[in-house]
Amino acid sequence: MSLWIAIFEQVRSRRWLLPLVLSLTAGLSALGALQLRFTEDVFELLPQKDPTVVEGRLALTRFRALERIVIDVEAPDTAAVVAGIDQIAAQLAQTPGISKVTSKLSDDALVDIAQAYEGKVPLLFDEAMEADVERRTSAAEFTRRLQEFVEGAEGKGGIQATTAQFRRDPFAFQELMLRRFDRLNSGFEARLVRGHLISQDGRHGLLIAEASVPASNTREGRRLMADIDGLFSRLPNGTRGRVIGGHRSAADNADVIESDIKLTVATSVLGVLVVFLLAFRSLWPFAATLCAVGMGFGVAMGTQGATAGVLSAITAGFGAALLGIAVDYTIHLATAVSAAPQGGAADRIRSALAHVARPNSMAMLTTALALSTLWASRFAGISQLAEIAVVGVVFAFLFAMFLGPVLLAPFARRPARPNPLEAGVRLAVQSRRRWPRVSIVVCALATPLLALGLVHLGIDGDVTHLDGKSQDTREAEELVAATYGGATLRRTLLVSSGPNLESALLANDNVASGLRAVAAARFESLAWVLPARQTQQANLARWRAYWTNARIETLKQRMAGVSVVRHTEQGERRISFTRERVESYFAEFFAVLTPRGDLPYLDASSLRGRPLWDLMRNFVAESGGQVSVATLAMLSDPSEAAPGSPQAVEVEGRRLTELKAHAPAALTLNRTLFASHIVQLVRADLFLLGGLSLLLVILVLWFSFGNVADVLTALIPVGGAMVWTLGLMGWLGISFNIINTLVTVLIAGLGIDYGIFVVQTYRESLSAEDASSRVVKAATGISAAALTTLFGFGSLALAAHPALFSVGITTTIGVLSALLLSVVVVPGVMERRLFPAGSVHV
Repeated sequence: MSLWIAIFEQVRSRRWLLPLVLSLTAGLSALGALQLRFTEDVFELLPQKDPTVVEGRLALTRFRALERIVIDVEAPDTAAVVAGIDQIAAQLAQTPGISKVTSKLSDDALVDIAQAYEGKVPLLFDEAMEADVERRTSAAEFTRRLQEFVEGAEGKGGIQATTAQFRRDPFAFQELMLRRFDRLNSGFEARLVRGHLISQDGRHGLLIAEASVPASNTREGRRLMADIDGLFSRLPNGTRGRVIGGHRSAADNADVIESDIKLTVATSVLGVLVVFLLAFRSLWPFAATLCAVGMGFGVAMGTQGATAGVLSAITAGFGAALLGIAVDYTIHLATAVSAAPQGGAADRIRSALAHVARPNSMAMLTTALALSTLWASRFAGISQLAEIAVVGVVFAFLFAMFLGPVLLAPFARRPARPNPLEAGVRLAVQSRRRWPRVSIVVCALATPLLALGLVHLGIDGDVTHLDGKSQDTREAEELVAATYGGATLRRTLLVSSGPNLESALLANDNVASGLRAVAAARFESLAWVLPARQTQQANLARWRAYWTNARIETLKQRMAGVSVVRHTEQGERRISFTRERVESYFAEFFAVLTPRGDLPYLDASSLRGRPLWDLMRNFVAESGGQVSVATLAMLSDPSEAAPGSPQAVEVEGRRLTELKAHAPAALTLNRTLFASHIVQLVRADLFLLGGLSLLLVILVLWFSFGNVADVLTALIPVGGAMVWTLGLMGWLGISFNIINTLVTVLIAGLGIDYGIFVVQTYRESLSAEDASSRVVKAATGISAAALTTLFGFGSLALAAHPALFSVGITTTIGVLSALLLSVVVVPGVMERRLFPAGSVHV
């Protein structure tokens, strides 16, 4: 008597045993699951010890200001844009969940900047300003400035400069310094119009809001986005608003996932019910399957709660879907019951257990081993998925063999009846036997053609492509990027931190110096206008070293050699300065060039409470006793390399490496390089996991069959389905990502299960006719299992969410490929091997 038959007899004789086991299992699983905390952070899926991932995650953690809400207002003209911004800003400030709204730089802030930075040019005299001053102090520039001053004094327009201003600052050094504030647009290329950030064409404007709830709080985030959409509906005709940012993306993802769940669950439940009714014409097998898989998933969740305590919501979702493999065990048992000789229900169940115990055990073992290879993955989400899937599959198998026979007893009492699915499978088997070579030849020809698609198979490492944001949000992001600079949404984030603002600013100055050294295309940073005190001292020293007596004398001679035209009633008159007149007329200017003693330094802490801080606050964040200052840099220009291209990866990678040498303490996150790094990890995982799972499966098959030919035949659905699936993905332009790489393990698990059942069926058959009869039942079970997986897992192909869709479509291709090869090719190979010319197999 086999183990499973003995267990069945014990359960039959001790009716209290089954409820006791189920109660204990459910109770312990529930206690563990209650300790489980779900997280929606996509970084939880990535390698937790990889330096690039750790650094990027820490950069985002330190600088939470990236979770800001960005609103674009569009209108026919600038006046309407400004009015729309003011209207939304006033209403948004009263909206629950919004802590601060920055819609304009107030007049007070503009005045405050002019006052706070009066005479501070020497304190900002870095390498970049030195080059600007060198250009500004040319003879041509002084000629232009002098002509503008003369015409302005005559009322002819121009800058309307006063005599005092011109004498104090003839080269407009103060203006040069104040223009540095244009570099604080937080990544947006815009101009200031009445204090508002307005696009170059004047038809768009920006305002930025800070939320009091994190983007990960999707419930509050969805409410907040709904409130903002309501504000847009109150705008005047012709004016419209758009919102982007982490909160909008999170809300979109929540909406699309909720919609997808409703669609796919309804589709899968209805589809699975139809499959079971077609295959068994009874709901008892469905109930047994549901209980076995449900109990397996419950134990898996309870184990995770007791051991890990934290689980990615995405991992949990895919773990539940991956357990779709476990439906096979109950389905094969139900198929064996329906094929058992007529008699009592207990006798039929014993016969079924004797028939499926070995192949079911082999299928479970190979599947568990294939899934266990996920533990070797660098990706935390995939490693955690291995724990869920292995525990779930093993316990689903145990419950299928322990609980299934009891729940299938009512089904076993009914006489076997033909069903549509079995009739279809029988027709397929008869057709294959009638034309045995046709199917094999067709599959043999299709395989190399599909394999050519492997050349076109790509790997997409950009996690943002798995974002389920709506089409409206994507269009809004593209519009913002196009309106305020094509590189707005793909800049490199560099975060400098310290125990206080002064130390963080000093580290930020080091980053800015490094960016200039590596010739970054452009960057926005507080280093332009608020360097640390130590940097200001260095800038002042540079200013004094620059303005030597010889250089000042050269400048005086240059200014004396300039003449311009002045229009009078008597006609045109040439105006110029003598050397002595230059020195006396611009005495105040030359005094600034040679300051005595220390100047009053810019004090970051004192600026915080002033109006001008509104322009700086977006670059500063505080958390956990650390002050962080962010810099947004564009490491390469589109003219150098197309964004995301291998050339861009090479250029930005080289510059980022050089930058890290200048500022090793800075945390960096570059989207292009991060995506490239993830691609490398995914590619390495594919080879590692694929090789390990194949090796383990081959070992199990060898110990089970002890025959090379049987092992290779059982592997046909695995190898063939892999080639067909990956090749077709290449032809269809479907790329691998960190989510659908799991499908390779799913295909391996399903394919080997199907192959084992067919090979074992032929090994137990005595003749070709006996095998043909047996394989109809086996193929019916395989078809029912495959269709169940298609409806349960493949229904994700109907999802709108990119991650779910990519898994669904890939699974659909893989399962259909494995099913076709198992039902058509493997029987043909086994029949030709074991029963040539109708011989008998011993």
